[in-house]
Amino acid sequence: MINLDKPLFQFSDAPDDAWRVRDALEGVQIFGGIGSGKTSGSGKKLAKAFLKNGFGGLVHCAKPEEKDTWIQYAKETGRLDDVMIFEEGSDFYFNPLEYENMREGKGGGEIFNLSNLFMEIYKLGNRFTGGGGSEKDRYWDNALKRSLNRMILLLKTSGQELSIANMIAIMESIPSEEVVDAIPDYSEEDWNKLYESSFCAQCLMDLYGVLTEKREQLENIIEKEDKLIDDEIIVATLEQEIEALEEYYNVTYSYFFNHFAKADDKTKSIVRESFLGLAEPFTMGVLKKHFAGGITIKPEWSWEGKIIILNFSVKEYLDSGLYAQGIFKYLWQQAIERRDTDKYPLPCFLWVDESQYFVNEYDTTFQTTARSSRAATVFITQNISNYYAQMGGEASKAKVNSLLGNLSTKVFHANNDAVTNEWASNVIGKGVVNLKSEGENRKNFHFLADTKSTTLTPHILPQILPLTFTMLRSGGPANDFDVEAVFVVKGRRWANGLNYMMAVFNQKD
Repeated sequence: MINLDKPLFQFSDAPDDAWRVRDALEGVQIFGGIGSGKTSGSGKKLAKAFLKNGFGGLVHCAKPEEKDTWIQYAKETGRLDDVMIFEEGSDFYFNPLEYENMREGKGGGEIFNLSNLFMEIYKLGNRFTGGGGSEKDRYWDNALKRSLNRMILLLKTSGQELSIANMIAIMESIPSEEVVDAIPDYSEEDWNKLYESSFCAQCLMDLYGVLTEKREQLENIIEKEDKLIDDEIIVATLEQEIEALEEYYNVTYSYFFNHFAKADDKTKSIVRESFLGLAEPFTMGVLKKHFAGGITIKPEWSWEGKIIILNFSVKEYLDSGLYAQGIFKYLWQQAIERRDTDKYPLPCFLWVDESQYFVNEYDTTFQTTARSSRAATVFITQNISNYYAQMGGEASKAKVNSLLGNLSTKVFHANNDAVTNEWASNVIGKGVVNLKSEGENRKNFHFLADTKSTTLTPHILPQILPLTFTMLRSGGPANDFDVEAVFVVKGRRWANGLNYMMAVFNQKD
């Protein structure tokens, strides 16, 4: 049984000054300018607290040194044996398509889930290149998604391997309108030539072959003179399989040999290039080697206590690193959401330094149920403006504010970003402050002494002015390695009677 009220660390001896497991599971956002000590201060404190308490987790690497940082944390907390480093040259491989197709549980292998996975990859690519989200874009997104659905369905039902390479082969071999129009007059030789020249046609004919085989099995059982007791069950099962296969064949044949083949050139070109564009990264380099075939590492390892480090740093691998980590993160989040916490109760953390590279709209959805999924999200970035710039698309500010609203712990380090400092001041809120004013009164200017008075007047003012965040200590020898931060937790009143804590973290701890 997990004790959600167990303190992960204390700011003081006062019981109210504990940061607990339940606080971690409600999400953390750490802000701080470059050199503010956010990673080596509060970040280090949280990371080592998670490791000391046995959490499993997923670590993203934006910078090359992130891996070594976490190895050091693991050494210091006795968790080195739990570290799994997923990097180029390792023995780990993760084909997201195969994983989603073969995973256990409800929804595994569903066509729409598989195509949605590709659409998430597509959205990642659009965000990297500044793609928008207009009505016109959504029209083509829907057209691409329909094509993905049909390609995945055709591969799964024809007995071919479900892989990006095979999907590319289908897309590049869809028969032309001229070929389709000539099919009614095809001879057996023509069909054989088409089978050899078009992988798309080959898959359709293989699917029809599976359907024909099932029909023959059903006919043989029906015609049997001495029927067995189990034959009725077999007949019912075959009838259901045949009905499904007939539907699959009709849907795929209609799409590839009618709708797509006879579509106008612009439509075919846009859908084809959209798909090939999203598949292109997986045809070469590290994505082809580690994310296009085979599965030797799974997100589920985290809730068994493993710490998976995705060492495809953005600074080194650029877009390939973003794709690799973004895909694994998305499927890790979904795996965490559907896990049985009674069977696997261990809390897990999602650690994302330089989080502006990795945030997306799904993070908001994930965070709404993260506590019940026993997932502790930690996002670390310089300023809120990073999020506004990186989220992109329509209503980016609303999307960012929604995400941050679902991360209940906010940590503010030294910063000179005016937008972030103003936002931080507003998050902490205003309070009643008594301002002193003095006055004097002379009844008779020449002969009577002055009468002075002091008045305290209540005013509603920010509890912390934005200016304060520009002057917080940021560690290093000049500050005795002390890093200051303002710590805020939703619904929390600290022992100081306030809703915020002026915290100090030592970089040497």
